[in-house]
Amino acid sequence: MQITPEAQALMAGMLQKPLFVALRTPHNLSRASELLESHLLWAQGVERRGELFASGPFVGAQDGPGALGGMSILRASTLEEAERIVAGDPFIREGVYTATVRKWLLMEGGFTVTVRFSDQSTLLR
Repeated sequence: MQITPEAQALMAGMLQKPLFVALRTPHNLSRASELLESHLLWAQGVERRGELFASGPFVGAQDGPGALGGMSILRASTLEEAERIVAGDPFIREGVYTATVRKWLLMEGGFTVTVRFSDQSTLLR
């Protein structure tokens, strides 16, 4: 794709943070319930190590969480490192889901965090 000078100028000020997206596709959901706890523990571990930016299942009106697959956004320096991280997920390792990992540039978007000192509450939007 050819990028115009005008588009290049717009993109120059954007974040352009390289991340990796792992798209999970259902393969054999028969063991999903059995492996859910170990998957969640894996996710908490990679989150604590700073490797997991965001993660969660796809949902549909007729389908429960995970029936349609899911997505994880990872912090890694290479595609190979991101694939190694994903390979440690019990859901992937045990064949519940397959995963495709792709490099992704975070360009635009945002989030808001509210911290209230009076009741020690937080809100993420």
